[in-house]
Amino acid sequence: MGAVNGSESITINAPLADVLAVIRNLPAQVDWFPGCLSSQVLSSDADGLPTRARQVNDVKVAKDEYELDYQHGDASMSWKLVAPSKAQKSASGSWTLVSKGSGTEATLSLSIDPSIPLPGFLMKKTLGDTLKGATKGLKKYCES
Repeated sequence: MGAVNGSESITINAPLADVLAVIRNLPAQVDWFPGCLSSQVLSSDADGLPTRARQVNDVKVAKDEYELDYQHGDASMSWKLVAPSKAQKSASGSWTLVSKGSGTEATLSLSIDPSIPLPGFLMKKTLGDTLKGATKGLKKYCES
């Protein structure tokens, strides 16, 4: 089985700048991103934005530890897996934000090539659960 891809959008009742600050605060992801056990920033750019972080996730099928490289846009943040991990051969993702009146539309896109042999339907379900959980978690966190 190759990579599984998906995306999920949600409208958050908070200004874009506030939502962007939340997604860029990697250590706080443990408070709202499902399965995130820890997120430690290893390096940052001149503006203080994270460029590499070590993540520990429990994704139901496996506990996984890995490093991600980050890139930042004016209203986005994307990442790529640095090296294969116990559960992933490769992975990438992004948050893209769009101002919608007084709120923000946030879209999470993920692509994961698993290294553990799982049936396709189970990988798709796990990815779908992660997308839904992360977008709902971000909304709840930003609106509280």
